[in-house]
Amino acid sequence: MGSEITVDALDRRQLWGKQLDKAAFGLTFAFFLSAFVSKAAMNSLGALMLLVGLVSIVVNRDKVLSKHPFVMLFLIPLGVGTVAAIFSEIGGLPAVGEFLNRLKFFFLPLVLASVVKDEKRLWWLCGAVFFSGVVASFIGLSEPFQRNYGHFTGMHEIGRNADMLMIALLGLLVCLGAGSFRKKLERWQVGVVACVAGLFFWGMMMSGIRGAWVGFAVGLGCYSVFFNRKFLIIIGVLVVVACSIGPTGRVIDEVKSIGDTTSNASNLARLQLWKTGVDFSKGHLLFGSGSDRGKVRAQFKEFYKAQPEVYQKKYHWSIQYPGHFHNSYIQLFVEGGLLFFGAFIACGTLLMIRLVRALSVIPIEFKAYTQAAIVAASGFLATQFFHSELYSYGGALLMLFLSAGLLPLGWDEKKDGHDQVV
Repeated sequence: MGSEITVDALDRRQLWGKQLDKAAFGLTFAFFLSAFVSKAAMNSLGALMLLVGLVSIVVNRDKVLSKHPFVMLFLIPLGVGTVAAIFSEIGGLPAVGEFLNRLKFFFLPLVLASVVKDEKRLWWLCGAVFFSGVVASFIGLSEPFQRNYGHFTGMHEIGRNADMLMIALLGLLVCLGAGSFRKKLERWQVGVVACVAGLFFWGMMMSGIRGAWVGFAVGLGCYSVFFNRKFLIIIGVLVVVACSIGPTGRVIDEVKSIGDTTSNASNLARLQLWKTGVDFSKGHLLFGSGSDRGKVRAQFKEFYKAQPEVYQKKYHWSIQYPGHFHNSYIQLFVEGGLLFFGAFIACGTLLMIRLVRALSVIPIEFKAYTQAAIVAASGFLATQFFHSELYSYGGALLMLFLSAGLLPLGWDEKKDGHDQVV
């Protein structure tokens, strides 16, 4: 009698486990399907996805961290930052809540490690991202104003949309350049992927966002030098195409302005913001200012007013954007403090090392995903020296690509116990 009850309870647990796994994957799919379309949907679906994903891990007794130890490299900075937030300038539980909300997408790899059990599911999630980007791009194209150079925003802010198009584009190009990946597709499918890549490239260039261009150049250069020298020819073609987009000579002028630190107002403003951000951080170096945007803005204004008149005149641009430093790394350093930032940089470095080492052991049929992770991350992280998207909605795509590069190492060769229903 007792054994029957035990078996029945086990059967119910397995049944609930399967349903929770499917629900968690469905929410994850919906989350990425809304990536280019709606911040509100990403927020609500993200919260549900995390909740259901954690319950699924517990019910299924999923040993996520043992199968995919790289997940700890995302969780450790979150843990250190949580402790630091308690002692930050804002302090207490409110500061912890603001910090975790700021870095909420850093929990994504934990859920992805649980729900992405094979290549099929990975394809569904990546397909959702690309489809979302196509939909948002066509909606942008339908608006005459967005068809003007420098105004293409899709359905997000212009800088965010450009960064997201850039990282998605790098992932697509790496996969197109990998023969092992192309073999998995029919010819017409390769054509569709190429057309999507072309659309994303056009959208990124039409945005006029130079930071995204820099990230794209870094990522594509990384791929061409380390993985596929033939892509040096593709770079030449893309340069010619890029120069033909928009008003004559406009792209060339924008590229030339990237290194202008004497007359370009945007560049000068960023340099001033970076300098004042570092100066501002010295008042709360170890534990940071906290992540409440309104309070950080107020703190910065007080800091600025306390500076000598000479300092204020020299860095006058900084008060135009109080508390917003247009650099993800300085922003995280200021808000999280040295303790958190040190853990963040250390774990990020270890993650990239793990990706590079994975290239020598990952099965050949999955190697394109690891290459795409390295290339996309290189481009996106380079962009974040000029933007503040690392911990925002564009960062969610980075979490997907980084996870995709390492998840195959933990996939079972045999079919997993769960039904692979999507």
